Amino acid sequence: MKKHNYESDFKRLEEIVKELEKGNSSLDESLEMFNEAVGLYKDCKKALDDADLQIKTLVENIDD
Repeated sequence: MKKHNYESDFKRLEEIVKELEKGNSSLDESLEMFNEAVGLYKDCKKALDDADLQIKTLVENIDD
């Protein structure tokens, strides 16, 4: 199973968006890239949500 890294996933997501915006890909290629992009988006969102939760937990524990 691939270990996800926010920075590399986000960079790949940006590359896919640029490629799709060019409009040079076939429908099948575009759908494949879009499918990959959706997965990357979900992974990036989860990483950000996890980081947000960690920050909130740390901030709540400052006064303890």
